[in-house]
Amino acid sequence: MEDLTYNIVYKGRILDGHDFDGVRSRLVEAFSLSPEKAEQLLNSKRVIIKKNLDQAAAKKLGMALKKAGLDVVMTQFIIPGSGMPSQGEPVAEKAPVPQPEEPVLKVSEPEAHKTMEEKAPNETLPFEFHGTGGEYFKIWIVNTILSIITLGIYSAWAKVRRKQYFYGNTRLQSSSFEYLADPVNILKGRAIVFVFFLIYSVLSKIFPLVGGLMGLLFVLILPWLVVRSLAFNARNSAYRNICFGFDGSVKEAFKVFVLWPFLAVFTLGILFPYVLFRQKKFVVENSSYGRTNFRFKAGPKDFYTLILKGLVPIVIGLALVVGTFFLLRFAPFVSGLIGMVLYFYLFAYFSVKYTNLMFNSIELSTHHFKADLNTWEYLVLISTNTLGMVFTLGIFYPWAHVRTLSYKLDHLKLALQGDLNDFIAQRQKQVSALGDEASDFFDFDIGL
Repeated sequence: MEDLTYNIVYKGRILDGHDFDGVRSRLVEAFSLSPEKAEQLLNSKRVIIKKNLDQAAAKKLGMALKKAGLDVVMTQFIIPGSGMPSQGEPVAEKAPVPQPEEPVLKVSEPEAHKTMEEKAPNETLPFEFHGTGGEYFKIWIVNTILSIITLGIYSAWAKVRRKQYFYGNTRLQSSSFEYLADPVNILKGRAIVFVFFLIYSVLSKIFPLVGGLMGLLFVLILPWLVVRSLAFNARNSAYRNICFGFDGSVKEAFKVFVLWPFLAVFTLGILFPYVLFRQKKFVVENSSYGRTNFRFKAGPKDFYTLILKGLVPIVIGLALVVGTFFLLRFAPFVSGLIGMVLYFYLFAYFSVKYTNLMFNSIELSTHHFKADLNTWEYLVLISTNTLGMVFTLGIFYPWAHVRTLSYKLDHLKLALQGDLNDFIAQRQKQVSALGDEASDFFDFDIGL
């Protein structure tokens, strides 16, 4: 019984997100083609690049070419006399097709393997944001007006439109993220929370004891609400047709969101960095991309270090505020100005250090994230955003939001150890094999 063999066929176009000159340069560098041959290949309508490969070699070469930017397909054909292929692998070509005497691209399996294995581990993929303040302003103003007119009912649709805009304009390796939530399910969750608080408000006025018991009940069900909200948002977020997931337990959520914060109160705040660590570890390590869970490398020491380093500017700033207040009694605005500068600096400092700590501690399989936000750059950003908001009476908000997100994504990257395309393909195969998970009865978002 004879085996199947495979061809790699160029479909006559380059992939979205790649340009002609860039693809040509990558072909010259990765496959040792001359610039003339690379250009000749790219100008072809449809051509067989490599023929008579086994399946493993064909997959490696096809992935390497796609990485370079070519739209290629792996076809297979049966050598006369062979049996039928196994089920689940449809034959694209049932007989040998006319082929050029020599493949267009002369690259052996070891060379394709080298292209994939040696270059991928050192590759760092930047996150990109392609939205603009002007585009988001149109969405924001319509969302705001319709939410007011409908007494908040439209806010569920507003959330979906907003998230779809930001997800769709956030890209990694030329592919956008997706937000898939149904506004009706969001509205259900908000309606449940609204009714609960309405009943709580009424009963606390009429029967204070009952109101207190309902407040305690809310604290007890808070972990369940947190888990449901995280699961909803993860399941409705996707990248390359693979959804994220969250499978944290309510029991563990009760510990990190209720029990540990309660105990921290009795330590005069000493336990709060540890509580923050436990909460973030819970969220990250119970989150997944497809069937692969994220890992969290940070420890309690990292959170204590972040908080303790922040105490230095706090002490210095408070000393300056108090000193100028008593020394310059007739110029209180000086101490007020110092206090405002201190507030903005501390906000920038903790936002930057916390974001860097979080992302630099997250791993997905063999890949990990890199964040390098700068405190002073972020301080300038939020200061100008605040001035813009003040002088435009809030109209500048969409531009401020886009500027902030753009800055964060410009300083966020995914460092690869292995090939991301291989990882994505494996996840797609897993999800396809297992099928879609059925949503349970409580499929809603509470907006946490």
